[in-house]
Amino acid sequence: MKKFKKQRFITLPVLTGLLSCSAYSIYAQSASEDYTLITGYGGQWLGQGNAAVNGGQAVQNNSCVPTSVANGLSYLQAYGYSTDNNPFSTNPNTYDTVNALQTAMGTTAAGTLPANSVTGLQAWLAANPTMPTVSTYLAGDPTAQSLADVLNQHDGVQLGILWGSVTGTTFTPAGGGHYVSLDDVDMSGGTGTIGILDPWGNSKPNAASTASQDTLDVTTVTIGTSSYLEVQYQTPNLGDYPSPAPGTAYAGAGGIGVIALDQVETLAAVPEPSSLVISGLASAGIGGFVWLRRRKA
Repeated sequence: MKKFKKQRFITLPVLTGLLSCSAYSIYAQSASEDYTLITGYGGQWLGQGNAAVNGGQAVQNNSCVPTSVANGLSYLQAYGYSTDNNPFSTNPNTYDTVNALQTAMGTTAAGTLPANSVTGLQAWLAANPTMPTVSTYLAGDPTAQSLADVLNQHDGVQLGILWGSVTGTTFTPAGGGHYVSLDDVDMSGGTGTIGILDPWGNSKPNAASTASQDTLDVTTVTIGTSSYLEVQYQTPNLGDYPSPAPGTAYAGAGGIGVIALDQVETLAAVPEPSSLVISGLASAGIGGFVWLRRRKA
């Protein structure tokens, strides 16, 4: 039986409050993780549009949260294999995991509530104990430094991107959001790029069956009185954002948004609850925001 090779998991930092964050400085933040460990150890990159994902196309199109979280867990396992410290007794690199997370997170054709991404994963971890213990948390308004820190710690990290644009110091939502896995940060002086494993897979109107690597341009912007990371998918001519055919979802390339939160899966100590503050972007003025990747109705 082929041994599943080590993979490193990508996780996201905890959400910080929009109004509670002061401006931050970015000076040559650089860190990366090797997601090819997953495939190198016999695993697969999980895509939300795979036929093995529960539900019809509308549900698959909005299953970015459980799929990207499963990819993060898969990285942790692969990295654990590479260091002889695999914490999982249940292989997370399966579509069974995606579907279990989908159920636990309450994901539907309307998307996934941000808080459910953590409680759903906690429920999965409780049903599939790890040793050492894998923990998870959300953080708002992540900085380039905080993202580099969790990558250097070999955590699994997901980014919650809120579609929209910034004019002056005002953010205008464009409808919905998206979860991706982070694997690279390369920024200096407030600009640069981040590398992601996108569960959407590619730039087709409908989600692909396999996740794919992509690069996003990043610029530090000020919203209100706080700093955020605004991202844009490269090669916008390849994407169908922001005008896909009716009933289909955003494919990402060319999409612009702000990183409103990150979710982290870690073997290290979890920050104190007082530091886990919901981002103003994800809570103020947009009510029951859900992470999805679909056309605004």
